[in-house]
Amino acid sequence: MLNQRIEAARPIAKKIHEVEKSLNLTMVQMGELMSSIAAARLASGTRFSLTAGMDASEKLIAAAAQTARCYREVVEAHAHLAEDREDAGLRAVSWGDGLECPPVQAELSEPEAVYPRAVPSA
Repeated sequence: MLNQRIEAARPIAKKIHEVEKSLNLTMVQMGELMSSIAAARLASGTRFSLTAGMDASEKLIAAAAQTARCYREVVEAHAHLAEDREDAGLRAVSWGDGLECPPVQAELSEPEAVYPRAVPSA
């Protein structure tokens, strides 16, 4: 039964990380695109007007803001999935890239939390 839950959860964990990564890459590429537009205006000999690409840049800025809000929503969904994982009795598992799950907002039953600590390598 535990193995079935793990196998059912594995693709979800993989996909949520892929979605988070793709949104981050989208924001990077949007920034590079906006930078390229500005650089084209500054390039010597291009004779672009001072306002060339401004309408497109304004649209890209709005799209970047929406992408950032989308990323926040996905991270919050990830936190909810982490809560569901705990409710299903599944422990956190590293899927190979060392990414952390967002913190689960839960109250501790003990007065103080016990946090894992790094173990020095041999």
